[in-house]
Amino acid sequence: MRSNHHHTSNIRHFPCIAALLAVFVMAPLSLVAEERGEDDIQIVEGENRTIYEYRQNGILTMIKVVPKRGRPYYMVPADGAPHYESLDHKRQLYPQWVIVEF
Repeated sequence: MRSNHHHTSNIRHFPCIAALLAVFVMAPLSLVAEERGEDDIQIVEGENRTIYEYRQNGILTMIKVVPKRGRPYYMVPADGAPHYESLDHKRQLYPQWVIVEF
């Protein structure tokens, strides 16, 4: 019976060990992503369209709308502000389609 109790004790500690292992494995991966300066893309799926919000260093820099039918387009500031500025606080955005791609 003594060996059975020892086995049960190890099983009880497994979630703690797994959580610690996950922290040590995932922490370096997130640091690598931050060092590379990777962009964050949030995808919002709707019934008739999918919206991609592109953020760089936490700043909303681009919004791409992909309708279920029709061509994708980008929402840009109506005031003509540069696209690299934050779009979070823009009151008016208008659609802009890509005419030609190289």
